[in-house]
Amino acid sequence: MSAAMPSILIKKGVCQLLALNKFSIQQWLKSFDSIIFDADGVLWHREEVIEEAPQTFNALRAMGKQVFICTNHSAMSANRLSTKAQKLGFLISKHEILSSSMALARYLQERKFKRKVYIVGEQGIAEELKAVGIESLPIGDELEDGCSLHEQMLTTPLDKDVGAVAVGIDSKFNALKISKACCYLADRKVLFLATNRDLAFPAAVGTLTPGAGVMVAAVQAASNRLPFTCGKPNTYICLHLIREGIIKPERTLMVGDTMHTDIHFGYNCGFQTLLVGTGVNSLDDVAAAQKSSKPKMYQQIPDLYVPKLADLLKFLPSKNG
Repeated sequence: MSAAMPSILIKKGVCQLLALNKFSIQQWLKSFDSIIFDADGVLWHREEVIEEAPQTFNALRAMGKQVFICTNHSAMSANRLSTKAQKLGFLISKHEILSSSMALARYLQERKFKRKVYIVGEQGIAEELKAVGIESLPIGDELEDGCSLHEQMLTTPLDKDVGAVAVGIDSKFNALKISKACCYLADRKVLFLATNRDLAFPAAVGTLTPGAGVMVAAVQAASNRLPFTCGKPNTYICLHLIREGIIKPERTLMVGDTMHTDIHFGYNCGFQTLLVGTGVNSLDDVAAAQKSSKPKMYQQIPDLYVPKLADLLKFLPSKNG
């Protein structure tokens, strides 16, 4: 895939600094019609917007670009994610949100799944399952005071109607949940689904919190089962948009801050990719990937890089607040 840039042919595995001048930006903007933005690290950090990200996002939309927000974070439903984005100043609707929990629910719906789901995760998964008519067990397994894990498992009933185990980010992850998930997964007919495999998220400078990948890895190791991953970098999270002709891969830009999920996802889908330096990865990481001898590391190398999304703003013809 290539994109029209002045005297530059974009090649996969080679990252270029996006030339921040009016002519280069105007030419580049002609090379795509749709933009898929990662959320945390690109548009906001937790509850705080990244400087001028809403204005840039809205200006690109005002130009006629089709926009989507695509996140692996599964704790919130698409409804709540769109509400959050709107409160932060982004012009976005629910149908333009792509989340790993929504993708998981769609996966089961497409398989005409009629049984129950045991969730190791948070309410975002349960809400998306409910939205497509799929029942899940209540979330919140905790060890009882004064009771060992072994003792509690011996007295904990398992629901015979569970046909899938869904694992996502879980702020109250514990050994009881792993044990119950493994009991259900002992039946090879029970599906094992992961929202995503992100290992950690930056909570602050120099501080990381575990991501869904930690929970998934624990259940995978204990159950000796491999999950189907619904979120990035798997193409499934946006495959319906491609199948229905809503977006064309060769005319779509993926904007992300994380190479092994966002950029790899863009590569897998055949999108043009732009890395911003306001989140997980930096230009140093790109340079390391370019020098790496690991097979397929080039799939995580972005086509283009800018320090922050708002660097584009002054070159956009429509600057909406």
